[in-house]
Amino acid sequence: MQRSCGIVFFVVFVCFGLNAHAGAGFEISPGAGYLMGDSTYAIGDIPAELDPWGREPYFPISKLKFPLGVYLATVDAKMTVGILEISGGVKKNITDQAGHMRDYDWGIPYWDDAGDEGPGWYVNMWENSTGEWYMLDVESTSKSEVDVTIWNAKIASRLFAYRYDQKYRDMMDRKTRHYKGELSASLGIGYEVRSFDYETELIRQWSPSGIEGFDYTGDGSVGITYDVEYSIPYIELELANRGEKIDFEMGLGYSAYVRAKDKDTHLLRVPGPIYAKGDCDGQAYKLKAGLQYNFTPRWFVKGVFDYLYIRTHGEQVNNIYAGTSDGHSWDSESWVTNEKINSKQSFLAVNIGCRFTLP
Repeated sequence: MQRSCGIVFFVVFVCFGLNAHAGAGFEISPGAGYLMGDSTYAIGDIPAELDPWGREPYFPISKLKFPLGVYLATVDAKMTVGILEISGGVKKNITDQAGHMRDYDWGIPYWDDAGDEGPGWYVNMWENSTGEWYMLDVESTSKSEVDVTIWNAKIASRLFAYRYDQKYRDMMDRKTRHYKGELSASLGIGYEVRSFDYETELIRQWSPSGIEGFDYTGDGSVGITYDVEYSIPYIELELANRGEKIDFEMGLGYSAYVRAKDKDTHLLRVPGPIYAKGDCDGQAYKLKAGLQYNFTPRWFVKGVFDYLYIRTHGEQVNNIYAGTSDGHSWDSESWVTNEKINSKQSFLAVNIGCRFTLP
């Protein structure tokens, strides 16, 4: 959190120090909002020679969907100097109950003393017109808590500005009035970091394919911890219409290189626990919109909508620290899987702001 605040205020005060003598517009707007969506990761394609059970490569082996359903406090700051605009913001969760995490596993090896080929390890398969595939063997729901930190900084330059003065007929008093405003477009570059730290407690786990030993309820202990951080450099095109009382803005952003790094710990896995670290890269798309009502030239209220879609792929390194359970022993193993980390995030907020001009 200290890093987030430091970056935002560094941007603001650097701009102030360089340009205060020329006069600059400054605004700050704290508020609160609701973040919804999910962060999902899937792994698979383990080489057969590296898989502890010798399964053929397939994707996904496992998929975990972590929900986002928390309230955030937010503060945004912006400074305008000539055609340049420097802005930054920080968001932090004020609630942590995110909803139910869903966990899916395919092709889980299980020990069968009465198997067709005698006692040993087996994997459930099903067959369709395209061939054989592993079955969904384990599914679970878990209560999840999340700690969220989001910060961003951006610098933009105005491309054009068109001022207008339109006349219109007021239907209430039948008088001719003027609507003055400015239509503008700007192009900017920014950097955003979104961090999510989860703890989950199992509610219920079951086996859709009927494997014994996977149907039970949780005891309230933490079963999985998951941390993921998205680093997002982006470009953004923004259109704005500013009137005497009402302002509207819309922005479209794109990132050609998103970095997603995650850490996963399955604390209760047998054999296990399993520790995993992933490193993925990909693309992201951003959409934002804002509607602002100006009470006075200084004070305003603003509604904000922000949408982010992320798709990344890379690798995950897994380490299993095994032991003995029910008379069966496992060796410790390490292997690498392919990984995909995707996320859809929507944020709605209301901010109260103040603006002023620096001398």
